Amino acid sequence: MPTSHNWSPITGLDDPNALTDRELEPLKRVWAAHKRELKAGGALEQFEKRLRREWAIETGIIEKVYSLDRGITRTLIEKGIDAALIPHGTSEPEGTVVARIIQDHYDALEGMLDFVGGQRQLSTSYVRELHAALLHNQQTYAVVDQFGNAFERPLEKGQYKTASNSPIRPDGSVHEYCPPEHVAAEMDQLIALHADYQARALPPEVHAAWLHHRFAQIHPFADGNGRVARALASLVFIKADWFPLIVKRDDWTRYIEALEKADRGDLRPLVALFVEAQRNALIQATEASYEARPIASPEEAITAVRDRLLQRGKLPLREWLKAKETATLLSQFAGKRFGQIMQQLNQEISSLGKNFSFGLAGPQQAAIDQVLLKVAQRAGYLADFGEYNVLVQLFFNSPEGQDWLGLSFHAVGPRYRGIIGVLGYLAVRGEPVTLEGGSFQINYEEGVNSAQARFSAWLDRMIVEGLDAWRRNM
Repeated sequence: MPTSHNWSPITGLDDPNALTDRELEPLKRVWAAHKRELKAGGALEQFEKRLRREWAIETGIIEKVYSLDRGITRTLIEKGIDAALIPHGTSEPEGTVVARIIQDHYDALEGMLDFVGGQRQLSTSYVRELHAALLHNQQTYAVVDQFGNAFERPLEKGQYKTASNSPIRPDGSVHEYCPPEHVAAEMDQLIALHADYQARALPPEVHAAWLHHRFAQIHPFADGNGRVARALASLVFIKADWFPLIVKRDDWTRYIEALEKADRGDLRPLVALFVEAQRNALIQATEASYEARPIASPEEAITAVRDRLLQRGKLPLREWLKAKETATLLSQFAGKRFGQIMQQLNQEISSLGKNFSFGLAGPQQAAIDQVLLKVAQRAGYLADFGEYNVLVQLFFNSPEGQDWLGLSFHAVGPRYRGIIGVLGYLAVRGEPVTLEGGSFQINYEEGVNSAQARFSAWLDRMIVEGLDAWRRNM
């Protein structure tokens, strides 16, 4: 049987700092400010509980341990983990079983918070404890034999695997994980390297991605390895005063692709995905801190009504201006870069015939607006184009019609909170195509030079992704 990925012992990192642009450093200061607001408004505990419930639910959904629609998921996040909130026939397995499994995940996360608070050091025994806690109510796991027959086998919780669990891919090839006889030694090596990286204070996004991937390479348990891997990554983030790692169902394909790229030696896509997950949680925190802000006088009540109507938070003017100035500079930088690419395209392609041309002006604004709405919806968060809206676009004219590579700069969330998002997309005959890694964020805490260094690298990736996607759609 052919092998698509050969197992090899886990390795460390040659240059950890080259894997990140350190975006989380200034964002941590943004989070600290909102955390103070949540605490002052008495809403920090409730926000953290909602986030933990979301983690507990999503970590099982992406592994297909159970299925829940988005409406029920939102209800459970907001109201609590209760089987009564899962209508009969809307989940698989039935609601009582799903609720028990989700509660196991939640309790395991609570235990992880106690673990971090108690300053305990990660060990192989704790990893086994974590596996047993996460899979407390799971009694069996599915096995497929060499003849393609599926059956259930009892799950030994907290125990390393005793048989190979290398999966067979759809094309018939095998993705090799660590053989059972090497698991104990590999796990010892994982814990030793983790301790070294912790002592060296690696950027948490790099440390978490490395720990998650190397654990996945070992795949030490018969089942539940994905949930344990995300839990270990969450431990790194929690210890750094960030959020538990939530990989949502919509990110499944990108998540698997990032892990496969890490198998081939490139950890950067997984690092980027983890940074994006922290950003998404931060946006939730900014919204919660706005809602938690206490109103103590009629004047403050009037201001709150005004801000709701204007879809604007009470962010100090200097912070609003700082984010806006940075966004404006980056949009101008992007415009110049798009101009350079336009010239190169015209020289290389338009000169060969009259059927292709490239420019920086194109469809009417109304057509663009409809595309932007779709792009924002697919990004999974609310983009406030009324508060801030700058577009940078490169148009491709061909015999089939007009397409364009676009960058949309806009305020994030239903009220402006000092974070400006940038979405990169390709519109093919007016229909947007999502670009891998096509989101970028600007925050008021980060210096212009740092933001531009991050943005320049991201912009070049968007140009490559956009041109490649356009080529494939021709």
